[in-house]
Amino acid sequence: MSSGAILAVDFGLKRVGLSVCDPNRKVAVGAGTLIGLSGRTLARTIKKQAEDRNVGTILIGSPPEGAREVGEVIAGADNLVKALSKMKFTIIRWDEEFSTARALSDRKKYGGKSNSKKQWIDEAAAILILQDYLEKNGAL
Repeated sequence: MSSGAILAVDFGLKRVGLSVCDPNRKVAVGAGTLIGLSGRTLARTIKKQAEDRNVGTILIGSPPEGAREVGEVIAGADNLVKALSKMKFTIIRWDEEFSTARALSDRKKYGGKSNSKKQWIDEAAAILILQDYLEKNGAL
């Protein structure tokens, strides 16, 4: 397994959640939520986030078939992958396995409100995507 920090992206049509791991790929933490960005502006913003964190690999969540608005989300994520690939990052697509639903469920389970309109949900989903990747690749 290679090393180096990874920036994970939970792509959404309205909000994009971010998370990052340490260079040894042991700990995934939230890195914020981008709101109202799309196209080149979104790609440039993610590029800056990756550069600021010395990231060479970007993990982009892919929604499973049957997810709400899946066609539009996949098309948007595909466009983001194309733009970031031109910026010399290693791009990995990863099945997000209903990460947003899992984040809502976990929050409710531990006593929080499950309001999906809050910014935290997208960042939490990005953390779950990155944790899943790290676990399945032997890092955690």
